[in-house]
Amino acid sequence: AAAAAAALLAGAGAASMKAVDSEALSEGVGAAADRCERLQRALLLLLTKRAHGVARLRWSQRALLDALTALRSMPAVQLPAAAAIASLSPLIGARSSPVRFGALALFERLQSAEAEAGAAAASEEGAEEEGDADEPLPLRFLFGGAAQTVAGRRAAADGEAMVALDRLEELMGDAADAEARMLAWSAALALLAHARPTAAARVSAGWKHSGLPGFLNETLLPLLPLARPPPGSGAASLAAPTSLGESDPPPGAAEVAVAVFAALLSRVPALARHWYTSELSRAAHAAVARYTELHVTPALLRREAEAISAAPSSGDDFVVKASIGARSVTATYSYEGTYMQIVLRLDRAHPLRAVEVECTQRAGVSDARWRKWQRTISTMLLAQNGSPRGALAL
Repeated sequence: AAAAAAALLAGAGAASMKAVDSEALSEGVGAAADRCERLQRALLLLLTKRAHGVARLRWSQRALLDALTALRSMPAVQLPAAAAIASLSPLIGARSSPVRFGALALFERLQSAEAEAGAAAASEEGAEEEGDADEPLPLRFLFGGAAQTVAGRRAAADGEAMVALDRLEELMGDAADAEARMLAWSAALALLAHARPTAAARVSAGWKHSGLPGFLNETLLPLLPLARPPPGSGAASLAAPTSLGESDPPPGAAEVAVAVFAALLSRVPALARHWYTSELSRAAHAAVARYTELHVTPALLRREAEAISAAPSSGDDFVVKASIGARSVTATYSYEGTYMQIVLRLDRAHPLRAVEVECTQRAGVSDARWRKWQRTISTMLLAQNGSPRGALAL
């Protein structure tokens, strides 16, 4: 069925080309585009329903690859919600490497759908949580209802996604298949960006001691080219988040490791920092810090500076500026006679080492109030995977 749908998509594209020489150019192209869109939606629905059953079947790999290739042209705005894409998780562990990367491409394209992440954050307000709000959650509850707990007192609306996420979590711990393990972590990080903030925080909290240190020490660290990174690695992987899934042919193990390590430092910096300070062997400390300083931190700083420059202005009472050369982010607050300037100084190996929070100027702000703000900013940066601009906005 997947192969047939992919063939129909190719036929629809051919029909649109034939229409170029006809008098009904607009009508023909429009009808072909509509057929392509409907076929792509049907094809994606088919994959989400059958991925778990066919991912490891040898005879299905060609059809799966054809289907995923046909979906490459599907506009990101037409992709379903992240919870639906999560149902494709078993394809990350498919027999064929191209199928694995083709599936990852759909996860990676979710990262550009910022509206969905914003909607998830907005839905956070007023949601009531059952159980311990600090209790870590398994990955299967990433997109569950607000009242779900580890015990599962309220069933998920989409059981298929939960089963698929269970499979993704298995792949994240499979040390025997390094490629699938790295791609599974990349897919999980993409999904994490589209979950409700509390759900994302509780899922990532479960990785702190049980999942992430083992993955980094057993799989990622041995593959990272710490001595001689491959050309175009490090910073480039942050600038082009779809490079893994859309690479043709698929990248090698070292290139995948480079991209996943950069994604970890970008998405879950607090967890990466905990691993660096508490779980990493002393012998590897210097090499990891040097690699991060040269190949990851510069890209993180550039992206942070670009995000600050692109952010809408909040008026003259709150101004944020970033300096890549000084590795600092400065925020100036002024309100009804009070004034304060806060500077965040980032380490050369940011985010592996703590950010320094300093008040360089203030007027009308008491010591007690400043210390409270300092603790709030430091907590978000050190323990909650917050970004510098997000911490200052608090």
